[in-house]
Amino acid sequence: MIRFDLLLAVTMSAAFTLNAAGQQQCGIELPPCDEPHGAPGCLQTGCCELVCETDLFCCEVSWDETCVEQAAELCGDIACPNLGGCLEIHETPGCLDESCCELVRLHDPFCGYGTWDSICVAEAEGWCGVLAECQIEPPLDAIPEGEPCLERINDGCSQDALEAVASLIHCGDQIYGKTTTTVPRDVDWFRLPATTDGMWTATLSSEFPARLLLVTGDCEGPIRTVDQYHVDPCTSGDWSFVLPEGQWYLVVEAGVSGRALRSGLPCDEIDPKNPPDDDEEPLPRTYGLHYLLQLDCHPVECGADLDGDGAVDGQDLGLLFVAWGACSDPCTADLDGDSVVDGQDLGLLFAAWGACP
Repeated sequence: MIRFDLLLAVTMSAAFTLNAAGQQQCGIELPPCDEPHGAPGCLQTGCCELVCETDLFCCEVSWDETCVEQAAELCGDIACPNLGGCLEIHETPGCLDESCCELVRLHDPFCGYGTWDSICVAEAEGWCGVLAECQIEPPLDAIPEGEPCLERINDGCSQDALEAVASLIHCGDQIYGKTTTTVPRDVDWFRLPATTDGMWTATLSSEFPARLLLVTGDCEGPIRTVDQYHVDPCTSGDWSFVLPEGQWYLVVEAGVSGRALRSGLPCDEIDPKNPPDDDEEPLPRTYGLHYLLQLDCHPVECGADLDGDGAVDGQDLGLLFVAWGACSDPCTADLDGDSVVDGQDLGLLFAAWGACP
């Protein structure tokens, strides 16, 4: 609502337009728009200019409670930019770099209404100011995931499934898939082969912020996520692990270490049951939707039999601990060949425990 006392508080010249006033009184040197203060204008430029087009008092006299109310009505959630560095943890939502702030909160809304926590900082470090657009070119022998983003054919235990709905992935397979945050949110489950002999390596390349989950259990409960691994957009990474006997799944989803992402990756396909209007603007999207997942298996055979007595037992465990740490060839206790004897090698030794075949 325009104040009728505005004429008493502000003397306007013909050359000083409403928009020019708003532009001069909005910016990062001012307090946030959701806080009343004595100075005119506020931190969030876009919101500030919207309010000042309605009520010039807010950009010529002071940003009072009425201005704050108008900001809430016109701008919705006011988060970007906001006080606090994007690479610093702080108790308020948003951060001072507007483009970085908007990028992070688009994909992780918590950073726009909760606190700018350590996960928001990690997202800013991995996403802001780096390559945001890339396109994965799948190898000719890559296996299409085969799930349109409007359907749910390998989403594990979602939608009240009694048994996990998952695709089988074999050693050496490369899966070319797509994941979105369109409701219901799309996750892709892959059932690992029923073997525990050796180490697994999952290689994930992604156009979007993605993570892998190691999941076990059944849909009647409990389903447990025992570990996770993430890659930033337009990057790839290798994740090696050893598994005990049981049914295990690799799950691909939009996410980062510690948090799933629930927005920012809308489906790029037209829903024939609910097509958009001709004038409907598409939802904003920064990243692509595709990923490439490869599974490699590394059988141990009996390499964990360090003393050569035909069995993997306490004697071999002792030899492994003696060799613990960095090592150079020959290094028989380095079972995974990464030039260091560590927890991965210990896991391989336990996976091979018992008499050699």
